[in-house]
Amino acid sequence: MRGALLLSLLSVALVGPVSAQWRTSVLVDEMTGDRSAHAISRRTSPTERMGFPYSAVQAWLGVGCDGVEEWAYVGFSGAPNLTGTTSRDGHDTFRTRVRWDDQAETMEFRQDWGDSFIHFQDHRSAIAKLANASRLVLELNWYGEGRVYFRFSLAGSSAALAEARAACQREGEAAVTEAEAKVVGHGLTEPPLFIGDLVS
Repeated sequence: MRGALLLSLLSVALVGPVSAQWRTSVLVDEMTGDRSAHAISRRTSPTERMGFPYSAVQAWLGVGCDGVEEWAYVGFSGAPNLTGTTSRDGHDTFRTRVRWDDQAETMEFRQDWGDSFIHFQDHRSAIAKLANASRLVLELNWYGEGRVYFRFSLAGSSAALAEARAACQREGEAAVTEAEAKVVGHGLTEPPLFIGDLVS
């Protein structure tokens, strides 16, 4: 899953400050060379300090893109130990409350086993709200702690998202150019059905 890649396989190729609250990064998978751009919030601690071993846990919001798709997630400095989840093949899903400004709703998330990231299941809705709201409050049922709350400022998120999308568009255009070059190299007179077959 993408979360594991962000932790272990990716290196930062470009980091640019957008505002005091959000920044953008272009990440490169050192094993495959795949690139993705991310709009990332500042780290925040829970509204009330948790006990050991979670006392130093911090979280941040992120939106990633790779020129093909976009996804929204929450990253943590240590894997969140959550309760009330449903276990499936290699991952857990759960529903919890999220407040965008003054509007609260219940949203569904996914966490790969042992991962330090949780992903919004409805990426499109989350990204649209993230770009238009001023703040977000996330409620999590944390093992041994009960309900834990993280507050995120969304100031600067829309600008960071626009910058990340621009970087993804450039990456997508570069991939298409590379594929077209390979088409010529293969002696084809028209593009293959799936250009990605020649990029990989």
